[in-house]
Amino acid sequence: MTSFSTLLNPIPQYATASLPALAIMGESPVALFSGKFMWLLRCLGSPFTGLFYSFIIGGRKKDRCIYWLSSNKFKLISKDGTKPKEPIESGDNNEFPEQFRPFGFYACEIDKDNATYIDELVNQCTTTISVLERFSAIVSTYFIIVGTLALISQAQGTTNDCKDWPYFPSLLSWTVPATLIRAIYGVVLIKNPDEIVNEHQITITINDENRSYKRFTVVVTAFISIIYPWITLFLIFLKPPIGYGCRSKFVTIICVIWTLNNILAIISHCKGEKNLKCGILHIWFSLCGIVVIILLILLGFLANDNEWWVVLFGESCSTASIGCM
Repeated sequence: MTSFSTLLNPIPQYATASLPALAIMGESPVALFSGKFMWLLRCLGSPFTGLFYSFIIGGRKKDRCIYWLSSNKFKLISKDGTKPKEPIESGDNNEFPEQFRPFGFYACEIDKDNATYIDELVNQCTTTISVLERFSAIVSTYFIIVGTLALISQAQGTTNDCKDWPYFPSLLSWTVPATLIRAIYGVVLIKNPDEIVNEHQITITINDENRSYKRFTVVVTAFISIIYPWITLFLIFLKPPIGYGCRSKFVTIICVIWTLNNILAIISHCKGEKNLKCGILHIWFSLCGIVVIILLILLGFLANDNEWWVVLFGESCSTASIGCM
């Protein structure tokens, strides 16, 4: 009977149901499993990477496909079809857009002459997922949203019930845009476009109006990626036992890692990227992703039993002394 009660415990259920969201957020078209896993770790170590893919790139097949191309797969031309002289004046800055990938801060439009080639590339590299896979994304979204709402409800409560709640859903709620895009558009990449595009260069042009909009979206995404994780910490602070206790301090570590890495990712993007493997930063984000996974797993175990906080971190984490139910 005790084992059955353990299975009915909502903490492991909500934690497990949140995991597919990570897989969706960290999807990658690279062939090797190690490459796929490293990209997932990067997204977990720096949420800005995944949020950029969701908010800036969106759910359309074409956009999600060409996002994986390196900068040397593009060729900048002026609107009359000729290659412009360098530097190119765009807005009030002198830039060399062809050096960088034409997304986000350096957004460009694909020339219409590439339509046929892009369609062929998209057909080669993408496919549409099944109804069951869409449903899986919806289920994961449901558990994350309900789990987050439950934490908000507990933070507004008036009782001194200090029973732990799975913090997985609220900590991973930034993955919801990715799961919703997966459920709505159903697009998944099955081949790496960067390996298929060899000698061909996709011609692009600068559209100042579109670039201004994309830059504004980058700023909003950057703000969300930096501020959003701390909302969970604020809710945990308000949840009984109220105060900046052991749980709040533990989650602070995750929030600090995410904030610092998001700032690094934002700076890297604004400076310009030639490919998605940004050398030392790519490795650093992946290593931080491993640390975050360990912390999340440990947090899941700690949330399952209040006594484990005392065992691991001492009597200062005991909730019995403050009148908890």
